[in-house]
Amino acid sequence: MAAIENVVVVRFTEPSKAYQALSALKDCDAEGRIALRSAAVVERTSEGYLRTPEAADNIGLVGTASGSLLGMLIGVLGGPVGVLVGWGAGAVMGGAFDIGRAVKSDEALTELGRAIPPGSTAVIATAAEPAVEVIDGEMRKLEGEVTRRSVGDVMDELEAAEDAAEAAAREARRELREKRKTELSASVDARVGTLKEKLHIS
Repeated sequence: MAAIENVVVVRFTEPSKAYQALSALKDCDAEGRIALRSAAVVERTSEGYLRTPEAADNIGLVGTASGSLLGMLIGVLGGPVGVLVGWGAGAVMGGAFDIGRAVKSDEALTELGRAIPPGSTAVIATAAEPAVEVIDGEMRKLEGEVTRRSVGDVMDELEAAEDAAEAAAREARRELREKRKTELSASVDARVGTLKEKLHIS
């Protein structure tokens, strides 16, 4: 059976178990039961952002294609775009982005993001899995809740999110230009009116 490249999120109620889970994943990789590409312990703050604790022995966050994917995924799930589509708390984007059009196909990203609610700790990993039972079994021992999506689905939606964010940013800049143009026109009209009054021009 061919291995499937997946993004796996494992949530824990006890932060210490996330570190144990990271070690367990490394052991599974060393034993050849999975091919671990990259992995990281992350914490979701009460404001909805993700942070990677300095104490975590994270692997592969930079320097490889899959590591770059994990780093980007953490940034999206825990940054402004994640907040935009409801993964975090607050509306840091202001009115610049339209939630309805932000991510047209957000199923995989939404599911992964919601697997790490505010105040929780999780492990995010990218791995080739010959059988999902390997990770599921190891994480069950640590009382971890596993959510997984294929790397292909995640990549598709990250690309869609990037396209949507760029389109929304262009629209926000256009609206700002229109607003400034309107304000400038109104300002000119007001100044002309004032000059007419001073010069007694009808």
